[in-house]
Amino acid sequence: MVLLLLVLISLSFSKLLVLSTEGNEGAFGIKDMHGWFCFVGRRSSEENGYDALLGVCDGTCKAYSVGSARDDYSYSVESTGNLCLAGVTTLAKGDMDFLLVTFGREGVEETVSMGGEGNDMLWFLRRVEGGYLLVGGVQDEDWDILVVKLNDELLPVWVRRLGTELEEYAYGVVEWRGRYYVVGRSNYRGNWDAFVLELSPRGRLLSSKLIGSGAKDYLRYVGLFRGEPLAVGRSEANGDSDVLLFSPQSGLYRLYDGGEFDYGRVFSEDRGRLLLMGDTYGRAYSDGLLLVLDGEFEVVKAYSIGGEDVESVRYFDGRLFAGYTYSFTLDNDVLLGRVGDSCASLVREVPFRRREGRLEFYRYPLEERDYAFRLLDLGVEVRSMRLKEMEPCQE
Repeated sequence: MVLLLLVLISLSFSKLLVLSTEGNEGAFGIKDMHGWFCFVGRRSSEENGYDALLGVCDGTCKAYSVGSARDDYSYSVESTGNLCLAGVTTLAKGDMDFLLVTFGREGVEETVSMGGEGNDMLWFLRRVEGGYLLVGGVQDEDWDILVVKLNDELLPVWVRRLGTELEEYAYGVVEWRGRYYVVGRSNYRGNWDAFVLELSPRGRLLSSKLIGSGAKDYLRYVGLFRGEPLAVGRSEANGDSDVLLFSPQSGLYRLYDGGEFDYGRVFSEDRGRLLLMGDTYGRAYSDGLLLVLDGEFEVVKAYSIGGEDVESVRYFDGRLFAGYTYSFTLDNDVLLGRVGDSCASLVREVPFRRREGRLEFYRYPLEERDYAFRLLDLGVEVRSMRLKEMEPCQE
């Protein structure tokens, strides 16, 4: 009982921070820089459409919009030395290309852009041995999986385009024992299935498989838990959407249900427990979700995070999370938080349970396709933004 009490104390919430402008903005990635942190996302306005949003919080928060005359947005951020590295998808030249932006407490420092002849969407970037791995999708007719290895100087080392005659794209990647595990979704069988790919250090496809129920099944993120790969997403094996947890090594999968629509987006390891975050739909609108699992993947506690309107948690790094909220102004705002002390007004314990459901494994015959991917010279504008900071947790 004492141990359980300590767990609950350590997993309640400290300061939630809402960042607002006169436009609409949300955060999709966050990086703990140990003493300060950075986040990325997108903002929109009636005049300018979407721009990528880059933010730095060190006591107070400051932000920058990075954009062209067309839409631009950022879904992922990593560290590079003592700076942050944002992965931006930009339409500066008409179709989608990659833009990498280094930034920190002194502002935006450098941009590097690259792409091919199709639409190149960057979903996730991760630091790996010898550089970075970027994953997403490329489209000319259908969407294919796109994986790009960069060196430490942010120059392309190799590019892999993998696809079928239908739609697939990648959401996440992790390095394990010298190999890369890539996850995402594919409609190769006519419905959406999750996939797991295993790539060699040179990007050669070693194995590929689909995991599905006959309805919609996705894997959104893959990381390491207790030193081995673990992926999270969602599954409709039981009709509604449940959180999906999957081990690429053992084939073990688990489903977790909070009542209606539940989605696992990302996880972090904390003293042998799995802290899984995402979304849950249980009060006529979406809330953020924190699902606490023990080392055997049994439910310890679950919490919803939100006010009187829609909230979503999109990424989690250590104990920091990022997302968006509609509860505090007339617009969509950035939502940032840390798992720590209490915030009873916006964080509620909710019932969650493990649920039985059957998933099957299928062949996934991917074809490797040539794709010319090169450095580009894309003009983007960097503008400082003024943010209004609100702290809704005052108790």
